[in-house]
Amino acid sequence: MSALRDAINLAGAQGTCIPLLGPTRVGKTDLIEAICNELVTESAGPGYMLPTPDLIQGFIRPKPNDAEIYAAITRAMGARVAPNTKLAVLQDRVQELIYQRGIKFIVLDECSHCAEPGANLTRRAAADHIKTVIDQSGAVVILAGLPKFERLIDQNEQLSARSMASIYMLPYRWSDQEDRQEFVAVTHSIFDHLEDVGIELEFDPLDMTRRLYAATGGRVGLVVELIEAALKGRLTLEVLSRQDLQKGASTRLQTSSDMPAIFAPEVPQDTVLARSYAMVMRDAGLRLPNPNSANELHAFQQAEDEVTAA
Repeated sequence: MSALRDAINLAGAQGTCIPLLGPTRVGKTDLIEAICNELVTESAGPGYMLPTPDLIQGFIRPKPNDAEIYAAITRAMGARVAPNTKLAVLQDRVQELIYQRGIKFIVLDECSHCAEPGANLTRRAAADHIKTVIDQSGAVVILAGLPKFERLIDQNEQLSARSMASIYMLPYRWSDQEDRQEFVAVTHSIFDHLEDVGIELEFDPLDMTRRLYAATGGRVGLVVELIEAALKGRLTLEVLSRQDLQKGASTRLQTSSDMPAIFAPEVPQDTVLARSYAMVMRDAGLRLPNPNSANELHAFQQAEDEVTAA
């Protein structure tokens, strides 16, 4: 939160973009919600008599075309986008709506759709459209997505010049003491809440925290989803067991994640946790950090070998 807040403060009143990148389920959406609640104020823009929010929040749909960025902003302001609206019409409409409402902040999620192979526009075109929005609006544009979106910015000199340094949200790393303590604290707070509402936990919280880390690679958002899946499928309403969480994980995650080993009677070792973290980083296209131990080195090498074999 502090890194994003600092970037916004440095951006000032000049148009710029702030990339917020990271693997799936690391909490980008939650951070966006929190910063939006903190930033938003209401004022009467030039075209409105009553105050309206000066921040809009939207998302890019899959397989975007040249019109999608403008359409996403239009939808975020509550306006309808008719099918097959011409690009020039959308561009003018976005510029006018932003001016009339006095928009200062534009937040767009799922921006990495613009950098995916199935996109119906080139990366250069997507970058040019984002640059146009920045220049015409003078707003601070926060662009959230997967790390692959970084390439779209880096390959366009003009957009890169308008962009602040990317802020990365990474999974918690078990071998890092501060990361581990934060992951444990968040997970235990979920367990505490379950007990507060009358659910008995038939497992040791610290034991289960290691298992959940191994299952998610340090992604708290996925931890929440696994627990929710376990709660929906549990055998006894007043109880949550290790078997319930194993079933929830088997339902929610790909079978290749080797759930039986993670939720077997024996607690996963540090090498399993390190390998899970490495797989999340690898799948997101992120460089692995320097290993902190021989076990972590082995786990990282194993993850890299899997990439080479594939």
